[in-house]
Amino acid sequence: MNAISVIMPLYNAEKYLPEALQSVLNQTYKEFELICIDDCSTDRTRSIIEGFREKDARIKMLINEEHSGAALSRNKGLKMAEGEYIVFLDGDDIFEEELLEKASGAMKKYQADLVLFEYMHVPSELIYTKKTIERTNNFREWYCKDPFSMDTFQPREFPWWASSPCNRMTRKSFLEENNLEFQDLPSCNDVYFAQMSLFCAKKIICLDDRRVMVYARDHSGPQRISNQRNFIYSYYAMEKLCSELKKRNMMGKYTPYLYYRLLDYFRFVLRAQKNEEYKKNFYNFLHEKGITNCIEYGKGYYEQIDAYDRKLLDGFQNKAYESKWFDNLDTYFQFYLRENGAVVCDFTKELITQSQKIILWGVGINGKIFLHYLEEHSIKIFGIVDCDKKKHGMVIDGYKIADPEGFVQEVDYIFVTSRELYKEVTEALKSTKTKVVNLLEMITERKGDA
Repeated sequence: MNAISVIMPLYNAEKYLPEALQSVLNQTYKEFELICIDDCSTDRTRSIIEGFREKDARIKMLINEEHSGAALSRNKGLKMAEGEYIVFLDGDDIFEEELLEKASGAMKKYQADLVLFEYMHVPSELIYTKKTIERTNNFREWYCKDPFSMDTFQPREFPWWASSPCNRMTRKSFLEENNLEFQDLPSCNDVYFAQMSLFCAKKIICLDDRRVMVYARDHSGPQRISNQRNFIYSYYAMEKLCSELKKRNMMGKYTPYLYYRLLDYFRFVLRAQKNEEYKKNFYNFLHEKGITNCIEYGKGYYEQIDAYDRKLLDGFQNKAYESKWFDNLDTYFQFYLRENGAVVCDFTKELITQSQKIILWGVGINGKIFLHYLEEHSIKIFGIVDCDKKKHGMVIDGYKIADPEGFVQEVDYIFVTSRELYKEVTEALKSTKTKVVNLLEMITERKGDA
């Protein structure tokens, strides 16, 4: 029995299929089967697979009797798969050579349901250019060191991993136990599968490897098994996620996670749509019907939803497309600063009255928002710092950004605007008496919603 089943749905994939197949055969880990599902291709896809099969018995081919689409083809491959672990690859994409070795090693080490790894869309001409992803120390500590599940973290601490089946290795028994299959849609058919897997998994681990492990080609041709991109299908995918969570009695504690992800996804779809008419039609569907339907699934749990997300739901329900409110949103931090900023003002003024020196650590989007807020309220702190050396010397609202090392020994309080920064700065200053304050925790209605 092979340890890993690689499932590859194919439709008219002849142009890049040899490269995709070879990237699997080139793997340093050899105990796999490669299941190719030909979805009634009209080009040389089938003959290419047969040519590779003659040279390597690990390749198997299934042939659909009629054109069925990517979802049903993947489901067919899942039923045939004999491997303990499952990975997916499209016929125009390629694996990093050590993917199967590294991912299966993590699966065994952590007894995981899912191993997540880096996945990147690139132009075809750059498909063989090796890339790495920058990761913070906090990311590695939170997601790469010990297995976690969705409810290990607050909703906004749980990253919005791509809704692709190709950025993960999955334990087959986990899929069977949770009855997880692909949704039969012309497009967005992987969204439900990818997201529901995250809701169901008890042990997830991110591969502690900065290398991109799967390279997906960016193009608009018919090489993929499905290329029909009607954005209404993104709604059907998220509606199924809502309905399944309710059906499985998972809605309660996962309601805040669901609506945060649902709203973020719909905003992403709107931003990605370049055709103004299609964009307007999709928004109007959400406005008139879609959002109300999704809220109905969470009926009884509405008060568990974060106030920021309730505001977004209200926007979709009650604001016309022409307002373009979704293009000019407050950030999460900005929203709560507007709502509860008085507590920060009072706290900061009190410290200044006591001659306490305060600096802001981190001058990203939220750091700048906070500085503007202080200026509006005529509050002056001691200084600002950032670890990014490229920012040093820049002036924002009268403050010159400095290196933290030159400041931290002479201040009493350090303000930060996120839990991630709070953890990072607290760890860096654990041998000092300087106090670190998480402003986001101070202003949010629920402590720890950073």
